[in-house]
Amino acid sequence: MIRPPPITKLSPPRLAFICVALLLVGSTAPKLSAEDPSPALDRPVVRFAFSRNMFRDINENDARAAMKVYATTIGEANQIDVRSGPTYLDGTNAIAVALRLRQFDIISLTAEEFLSLEDQGLDGPFLLSMANQSVTEEYVLLTRADSPLGTVADLPGHSLIISRDLRTLLAPLWLEVLCREHGLGPASQVFSQITSATKPSQAVLPVFFGKVDACVTTRSGWEVMGELNPQVKKQLRAIAMSGPLVPGMACFRRDLPATFKERVLEAARGSRDKPSFKQLMALFKCDEVIRQPVSVLDDTRKLVARYHQLCDGTNAGKAALGANPPSDATKRGGK
Repeated sequence: MIRPPPITKLSPPRLAFICVALLLVGSTAPKLSAEDPSPALDRPVVRFAFSRNMFRDINENDARAAMKVYATTIGEANQIDVRSGPTYLDGTNAIAVALRLRQFDIISLTAEEFLSLEDQGLDGPFLLSMANQSVTEEYVLLTRADSPLGTVADLPGHSLIISRDLRTLLAPLWLEVLCREHGLGPASQVFSQITSATKPSQAVLPVFFGKVDACVTTRSGWEVMGELNPQVKKQLRAIAMSGPLVPGMACFRRDLPATFKERVLEAARGSRDKPSFKQLMALFKCDEVIRQPVSVLDDTRKLVARYHQLCDGTNAGKAALGANPPSDATKRGGK
C-alpha cells in the first residue's frame, strides 16, 4: 500500500486543520469556561485535543513545538490558560476514552474518526478551514489526454501516483470505492505500482511527462497548476471525480453548554478582523475559518459508508483506514 515519504518541517497547507483548533483557542473570549460559562474565572481553561492522524505526514516534534509557541502567544494575548497545551490522542479508542472522561472541550480530528465516534458524544457545528475558497475537497483521477486510459475500466496493469496530505486523507478510500464499484477489485491489485507524493505537482507532473500512467490529487490543486501552465490542463483529463468531501474538522463535545459553543463560534468569527489572526491564517495558507452544519458531511458520510460496505474485513480496507502502515509502493497482487 502507500506510505507517504517522511518530511521534517511543517508544511503550511497540511496545517490548515491544525490552524482551526489554534484559532479556536486563541480567539475564545476572556472569562469563557466550558464547564461554567459564567464570568467567574479571569483565565479560563479551554481544553483542546488533536488526533495524531492529523500529523500523518509531518514531524510531530516540530508540530508540537510550533503549536506550543502559537498557542501560548495567542493565549496570553487573550487571557486564556493554555499552559497545559493540547492533548494528542492515538486513534479512535483513545479519543473515545478521553471523550467519556470529558478530558477535552474541542478536538481536531479526521472525518473518519468523527463519523466513528459521533454516537459517543461528538457533535457539531463544525469549524472548518477554507483552502482555495472551499471547505471541501474534490478528488480527481487524471491521465494524459492522448493515452489509452480513457475510463476507469482501462486502469488495470498501469501505474498510479496519489497525493497524500491532510487535504487528501479520504483519497485512498475514494480510490478503493471507485475500483471496486467498477468491478476491478482492490486498488492494490488493480495497479502495477502505486506511489505517493506530498504535493499536487509531484503527483500531476509525472503523468504530464509520461513517467506515470495516472494520478489522484485534489481538483483545486490540479486547477491551480492548470492556471500556471495551461498545457497541463490541456494535456491531462479527469476520468473520475469525487463529490465534495470534508477530510477533517474541529468539533465539540456534545454535552457542552450551548452558550459555550455559541460564544466560541462568535469569537472565531470575530477573530477574522484581528491582524494577528490574519497573519496566522496567511502563514498556514488558510483563507478563513468558518462555521458549518453537520450536513456538510453528507457526501463524506456516504463515501465512508460505501467504503465499509465494500471493504470491511478485507486487508485492503484495513490498510486504507490506517490500521496497517502502508509501504512506499504496492506491487500488483500484493503486499
